[in-house]
Amino acid sequence: MRDINAMNALRITLGTVINGVAVVTFIVSGAVFWGQCVVMMAGALLGGWFGAQYAQKADPKKVRWFIIALGLGLSAYFFVTAR
Repeated sequence: MRDINAMNALRITLGTVINGVAVVTFIVSGAVFWGQCVVMMAGALLGGWFGAQYAQKADPKKVRWFIIALGLGLSAYFFVTAR
């Protein structure tokens, strides 16, 4: 895959399925604190909405280089600080 928007759509779809299974598991087991859950759901919805709006307008080449730089930087940080 070369199109960053197609890759992002696949990532979001897979994340939705994975998180959906986790949500059902937690609800069935009774491990959900509904007060905190509502706040988290609102934040996730707003973040997803605004993130998608920005991702459609962002330059794919700049986004790709930012992701690469961030990944390399975090890898270097964890390599140096690992004990």
